[in-house]
Amino acid sequence: MKETIREIIDISSKEYAQLDAIRYLKNGEVVSKTYSELGADVRRLAGAISGMGLSRGHVAITGKSSYFWGSAYLGAVCGGFVGMPIDALLSDEEALTLLQRGEAECLFADPEKAGLIALVREKAPEVRVILLTDEETEGESWKSLAAPEDYDYEAVEVYKEDLATIMFTSGTTGVSKGVMLSQENLAADVVGMYFPIPAGTRLLSVLPIHHAFCLTVDWLKVLELGAVCCINDSLGHMLNNMKTFSPEYILMVPLMIETISKRLKKIRIPLPKKMIAKEAFGGSLKVIIVGGARLDPYYVEEFEKYGIELWQGCGMTETSPVISFNGFRGKRTGSCGRPLENIEVRIRDEEIQVKGPIVMQGYYKMPEETAEALDAEGWLHTGDLGRLDEDGFLYITGRRKNLIILANGENVSPEDLEGKLSLLPVIGEVVVMGSDKGLTAHIYPDPDVTRKWNEEKIRKEVDAAVQAFNRKEPPYRRIQITKLRSEPFEKSTTRKIKRGSIEADS
Repeated sequence: MKETIREIIDISSKEYAQLDAIRYLKNGEVVSKTYSELGADVRRLAGAISGMGLSRGHVAITGKSSYFWGSAYLGAVCGGFVGMPIDALLSDEEALTLLQRGEAECLFADPEKAGLIALVREKAPEVRVILLTDEETEGESWKSLAAPEDYDYEAVEVYKEDLATIMFTSGTTGVSKGVMLSQENLAADVVGMYFPIPAGTRLLSVLPIHHAFCLTVDWLKVLELGAVCCINDSLGHMLNNMKTFSPEYILMVPLMIETISKRLKKIRIPLPKKMIAKEAFGGSLKVIIVGGARLDPYYVEEFEKYGIELWQGCGMTETSPVISFNGFRGKRTGSCGRPLENIEVRIRDEEIQVKGPIVMQGYYKMPEETAEALDAEGWLHTGDLGRLDEDGFLYITGRRKNLIILANGENVSPEDLEGKLSLLPVIGEVVVMGSDKGLTAHIYPDPDVTRKWNEEKIRKEVDAAVQAFNRKEPPYRRIQITKLRSEPFEKSTTRKIKRGSIEADS
């Protein structure tokens, strides 16, 4: 049984030594790194970090998804240090704050993060900066690092209870928390995901690498299986990169699925849908694994017409992150699949609670928040509302903190209404909120649909769509007020709308 990330990487680098582990683009050409090469870089970087004399061993990494990012993180974690992924899209000041809160002593950063690097050198000079590049550059770079001559990687002992990662939550509704995940937390999540695909299977990684969903599934799980992680260099290049790498699996969040679905509908080529999808997605795509938010069941049926399965799952950073997913252990439309076999899931007062080796150690230096999330028996209170059916499939019905309690006592989950409203062609993005006047829908009209319309026509078409929606809903679930937006909602880097940035109606 693999109990640490160190074990997972060491075993894979030997068992799949000559197979490709990572593929990425450089100057338009595909570069491949084998498991043997990855293993060697992990050992080299672990040794180099060891030679820095860090007191706490907190190593931060920030930048776009890359081989250099991934190997730096693995070098830290496999060397017995603490990897701290930092969102590359944060402002320099916000990133510096997280570095200081996490007590980082070393920062691996893209050369493009020049502003942050300058800020760190000015305000946190004790943090050693290393550039994530294999190019010749001024100062220390990933390529220039070497382990001391007397370093013995094999002699380094890494235990399952050791802290492996401090991963900051997105902070969409308040101050971000530093989730502490141990070697066992991450390894148990990786091993607990039943995913029997053959070595060499290709997966395209499109989500931000600092996010738990991407890091654990696209990287750690893929590397455990001997599969190939193909790195997408930008969302704008995703469709072209799908043709380049021809992936069989891909991870996405629901907003991506909604966008792709609307674009597929606009294709008027007189070809069967499966042929259109084959051409658009590189010819080999079988499954899109979806997480991060609720997905309307409509999309599962819609993508099946294109010959692609959507596997909905659920999780959170605090659970390393995967709790359950549809897939090889069974699928049920509308559910998040069955929970991993190595954990317990229960429903208490409609809330989903989780216990087991994937549950975090706590929030870094936030004891009150830790006590609020973890009870004395070790159950994590997720804040998600849901249910388990008779066959053990898990369903999420909403977030407790988003639940709208109306004046008549009815409870409404806004996520359910938003999922239905987003299916309407004229609606690009929507957030439903409550007020003393009833339910309010904040709507950003789909620009592809409304581009040639004037303001009056947009309002008329949106109102008509909402009225049609209301006719199918009971009175208490009907939208009473519609507010149009001229700009998309503010989002986290994982494409979640920041609900806290939207002012509720008074």
